[in-house]
Amino acid sequence: MASSKKRAPAPRTARDEAELGDDLDALFTKPLSEFTKARDDLAKSLREAGDREESARVKAMQKPSAAAWALNQLARRYPQRMDALLVAGENLREAQRGALEAGGAKALREAGEAHRALVNELLRAAPSLLSEAGFRAAGGNMDRVRDSLLAAPTAKREDLERLERGRLTRDIEPGNLSDVLGLMRGRPAPPPEEKAIEPQAKAEKPKAETPKAKRLKSKVEKPKAAEQPKKKARTTEREEKKRLAEQAREEKKRLAKEAREEKKKRAEQAREEKKRFAEARKERAEASRDAAKAAKEAEWKTAEAERLMRVAEEAEAAAKTAMERAQTAEREARQAQKFAEETARRLEAAEQKLAM
Repeated sequence: MASSKKRAPAPRTARDEAELGDDLDALFTKPLSEFTKARDDLAKSLREAGDREESARVKAMQKPSAAAWALNQLARRYPQRMDALLVAGENLREAQRGALEAGGAKALREAGEAHRALVNELLRAAPSLLSEAGFRAAGGNMDRVRDSLLAAPTAKREDLERLERGRLTRDIEPGNLSDVLGLMRGRPAPPPEEKAIEPQAKAEKPKAETPKAKRLKSKVEKPKAAEQPKKKARTTEREEKKRLAEQAREEKKRLAKEAREEKKKRAEQAREEKKRFAEARKERAEASRDAAKAAKEAEWKTAEAERLMRVAEEAEAAAKTAMERAQTAEREARQAQKFAEETARRLEAAEQKLAM
C-alpha cells in the first residue's frame, strides 16, 4: 500500500539560490507600481515549485517606500558610487573613534567632508528617479533619500547590506549616536599607583659611615630610585589626559559652532517657507474673491469664473505645500538643536571622565 505521507521538499541547491537571487534582483528593479504584483507572482511560482517556506518569505516582503525604492535604484544604477559612499561611511566611523587622538579632529573633518561630497553626488541623481516613479522630485521623498544617505555611517549592518544589494523596503534610520566621537575608545585604563618597596632589614644607627651602614643606605635608596620612573609615567599620563581634555573642549566648541550655523540656516529656510506660504495664501484669497465676483456676473462670464477657481485651487495646493516645507524645516531645526545639545552633554560627560 502506498504511503500517504507527503514527501519533504528537496533542499535548495546553490543554483536554486542563485536563481532566487536573480528573481529578487529583478523584483526590486521593477517600477514601484509593479512591485506588489511581481512579488505575488514570484511567491506563487515558489509555492508551486514546492518551496513554501521561501514563498512565504517573499510574500511577506513589504512594498518599498518611495525613498527606499529610489535608494535601491541608486545602488543598482550607480554601484561604484554607492560602494564609495559605504566605504566613506566606514572611514567616518573610524575617524569618530579616533577623534581625540593626535590629528584626529582633522581626520574627522576630512572624513565628514568626503562622505558629504558622495551624498551630494548621489542626491543629484535622485530627482530623476523619483520623477520616473511618478513622485515629485522635491519635498518629503527627496528629504528622506537625503536623510537615509546621511544616516548610513551609523545605520544597522543589515540595512547597509540591503542598501548595497538594492533591496531596501524602508528608509534607513540612524543608529545609536552615544559614541559619536568614539571618546577614549580602545584606550587602556590608567595603571594603578604602586607603592615603593619598604626595606625589610632594620639598620642600626652607626656613629660613622661604616661599610655596613653604606650597604643599608643603599637598600633604602634603591626603591626610591625605582619609584622615579613610575612618578614620571604618572606625570606623563596626567599631561596626556589634560591634552585629551583640551582636544575634547575644542571639538565641543567646533560642534557647537556647526550646530549654531545649521540652526541659523534652518531658521532662515523656515522664514522663507513661511513667507512663501503667506504670499500663496494671499494669492489664494485674492483669487477666491475674484472668482466669487465673477460668479455673480452674467452667464457669459461663467467660463472665466471657472478658470479663476482653478487658479485658486492651485494656489491653495501651493500654500499647503509651502506649509509642509515650513514644518519640515522647523522640525529639522529642532532636530539639529537636539543633536547639538546631546553631543554637548556627552562631551561634558567625557570631560568629567577624563578629569577623574
